[in-house]
Amino acid sequence: MTTALAIALVVLTIPALLINIYFTLLLLDRWPGLRDRLGGLFATCGADTSSCAIVVRTPYARLFGGTPNVHVGIVWNLALFGLALSWILTGRVAVPWPFLIIAAVSVLVGLYLVRALVVDLRQPCPL
Repeated sequence: MTTALAIALVVLTIPALLINIYFTLLLLDRWPGLRDRLGGLFATCGADTSSCAIVVRTPYARLFGGTPNVHVGIVWNLALFGLALSWILTGRVAVPWPFLIIAAVSVLVGLYLVRALVVDLRQPCPL
């Protein structure tokens, strides 16, 4: 059961990590080949990535003291991978309080950013 939950956490975290990497590549304007492949992957899922480049260049893309949100997201994704690994190694599914607090804050920040996209920027970025 523990392994199944760890695998589920990893499987759910991989798309978030790929989206964060895609936005990082847009922000840095680096590695166009990988960026295009990730954009193509998201397009096959029905996402329109054309407005995403506009969104990452707004102040909303840097809510954490000037650090890009996606960099914080990558660190969070890596922490979730570490949590899944700890579940496998210990055989015990436990979620430390800091993880729960960060998860709750992530939901609130996500809601704020969705509102900013729809109301303030009027730029859909359906990833």
